[in-house]
Amino acid sequence: MDKSPLHPHFLIVGAPKCGTTSLHHYLAQHPSLFLAPKEMHYFGRDLHIKNQTDSSTYFNSFAQGENKLRGEASVWYLYSQTAPQEILEQLGNIKIIVCLRRPDEMIYSLHRENIFNADEDEKNFEEALALEFYRKANQKIPASARFKQCLLYRNNGLYSERIQLYLNTFGAENVYFVLAEDLKENPLTETNKVLSFLNQSELNALSADMHNTAKTYSSMAVHQKFKTASDWEKKIVRFFLPSKNLREKILNRIYNSNIKNEVPAKMSDAMRHELQLFFSDDIKKTAKLIHRDLNHWIN
Repeated sequence: MDKSPLHPHFLIVGAPKCGTTSLHHYLAQHPSLFLAPKEMHYFGRDLHIKNQTDSSTYFNSFAQGENKLRGEASVWYLYSQTAPQEILEQLGNIKIIVCLRRPDEMIYSLHRENIFNADEDEKNFEEALALEFYRKANQKIPASARFKQCLLYRNNGLYSERIQLYLNTFGAENVYFVLAEDLKENPLTETNKVLSFLNQSELNALSADMHNTAKTYSSMAVHQKFKTASDWEKKIVRFFLPSKNLREKILNRIYNSNIKNEVPAKMSDAMRHELQLFFSDDIKKTAKLIHRDLNHWIN
């Protein structure tokens, strides 16, 4: 029985760049499911995310799904030490879905996304990895970064302890794992497996996949200003451009003119080999926890 008509029944808790956007899109196509907007990050107070969603906004996000099975996806819940207990206390022993991807690829993709989101100001991947030591000590963190955890790349590729915490909190029967490569190769089959876990009927077809095209920008300064403008800067813009429609039209044109698609450079073989060695022990632990063969993540 629900504790509240606005209570979510399941959560996709992570990890980033592991197919959560696609899975969210697929599940939302089921007539009996309601998916709230992605990345609200209401739980996980220890992450100290700037402008973290408040209680009223969070639970009101489920209002339109009152008569459906409700869920949401926030990829950083997996990296919070407090989120599992917060979820258990507020929502009960609900269903948990975890999306995973080979960690070397995940953190390489995460680095590019962090740059685009203005969380990261070091464009060189290997240099960004080298900064992790300082960032753990709250040093050399960009002022525009929303929170520290997203910059701890090697740390973010270590799944096993995070998975164990969710298994301990919710029980293995309430935690389901999706591999990004399986979802990409067989989206309908994998989505129906998730629906079975949620005790829902299967879908016969899915609409097109959600493709996150790699993007970059011409000017980092311009891009970061759009992402991190202060309240007083926004007030100045509103003063000189009082018309909301005109203001949005001009700002959107400036923003979009600074954005361009890119073909991401490949990770160097030496860097990939180094990361495979770093992650190998944790991958073996993760494989045992989720009962899957992950040897292809190491080789």
